[in-house]
Amino acid sequence: MRSTYFTLQALCLFIGALSFSCVRDFPATAPYTPPTAPTDPQPPQTQPVNPNRLFINNDKVKLAIDLNMGGAIGYLSEAGSSENMVNNYDLGRQLQTSLYAGPYPYSVNGKDPVYFWRNLGWNPVQTGDYYNHPARVVSYQQGQNTLYVKTIPLIWPLFDEPADCVMEHWIELRDNTVHVRSRTTVNRADTNQYDARTQEMPCVYLNAPWYRMVTYKGNQPFTNGAVTELSERDMISHYTTENWTALLNADGRGVGLYQPNQFRFKTNGFGSGRVGKEFDVASFYMNADGFMQIDYNGVYKFEYTLILGSLTDIRQYVYSKPRPETVPNFKFANDRQGWYYYNVHDKGWPIQNELTVRWQRADTTKANFRVCSPFVYWKPTDVPKIYVQAAFTTKATTARLVWRKPEDYDFLDGPDRQIDFPIIGDGQFRTYEITLNGHAGWSGIINQICLLNPQNNLEKGSAMRLRSVTATPVQ
Repeated sequence: MRSTYFTLQALCLFIGALSFSCVRDFPATAPYTPPTAPTDPQPPQTQPVNPNRLFINNDKVKLAIDLNMGGAIGYLSEAGSSENMVNNYDLGRQLQTSLYAGPYPYSVNGKDPVYFWRNLGWNPVQTGDYYNHPARVVSYQQGQNTLYVKTIPLIWPLFDEPADCVMEHWIELRDNTVHVRSRTTVNRADTNQYDARTQEMPCVYLNAPWYRMVTYKGNQPFTNGAVTELSERDMISHYTTENWTALLNADGRGVGLYQPNQFRFKTNGFGSGRVGKEFDVASFYMNADGFMQIDYNGVYKFEYTLILGSLTDIRQYVYSKPRPETVPNFKFANDRQGWYYYNVHDKGWPIQNELTVRWQRADTTKANFRVCSPFVYWKPTDVPKIYVQAAFTTKATTARLVWRKPEDYDFLDGPDRQIDFPIIGDGQFRTYEITLNGHAGWSGIINQICLLNPQNNLEKGSAMRLRSVTATPVQ
């Protein structure tokens, strides 16, 4: 979502989007005031570095990582074509990983962020930074159909500042697909826990001819229902119920991005026109856009698949994969299962059989806190009850379950989107049975839930230890 090319309209949209909730991407900031004169040095608007590419290919796909671009994927084409689909206008493009956490702004070693991007916070980028410094490749391996690369990314808004994390990527060609595993190991000196952010896991920038942004947004996934061709040109997130989105050309061929159990994707366009090559500014963008809570010492893994071909090819591949869960089945054995927080903290990494959450607001000037699930796709008739296995240490006597539907722009707290249930605050584990069947608002499609404390008791030491949230009791 970073690029050195930014129109005034896009900048206004970006700054205007900096309010935060469980479905927005950035913390609240002061109103934007333009500088009286440009103060940021401008990077060159040309090819950022000379390519140094390692290629692998089969009879369907040709791919290369670029060792002068942090080992990110800088070349991708169908085997019968010599035209690179990946946009390399600057070191914020490519096909790569980019992560986000606080504080906002983020300054370190006497370096302040470039003004336009000051609210990105801690933002390690696999390929490099705003000033076109490339990230450093630590090591790499090349096989017949595989690549491995280990990278120290750079902080995007800062001048040549290595991030305090290491990214590793394993890439494998499988027929007409590219399977990627990503692992980021964080080692920050700043031990504060910041609110979750949406991440780019990954971001995909393709050249202007791949301008058609296509996905499925309907409520009957995996039935070959009609797709939606998106026309938005600002940074828009979409609830996509088949776990994929795609960028296609006029002939209907291109790249699909599939991530298991991911329902939140983002699309955008940069520049103008539908003609351009890899070093031109015009490009189109998609990413897997889920929230993630990043700890100062955490290890974060995700996988995704790129499918090359037609829309039929993309859906055929996705339909061949296991379906996502259709009922809650969250058991917090060694990770957060995609859950994240707003205005509340947990014990941090590593996760050991439970989420230990401080059951009180981190900032008492904000109205409430939320413990949020990832996006989901549930039919209420399949989930008549939810079982919460938790131990509360609190003076509060009630907890609240809140839910969203696809048409809701955010959690709309109100009688038709919530249910309260009694809790006992003695610190002992219990299974709380929440009956939702018959509730007037438990209808349609449910795409997210959260837990909160409606009484806002703020006594010191108040906590919730959460072991599971499931559709059946956990023994």
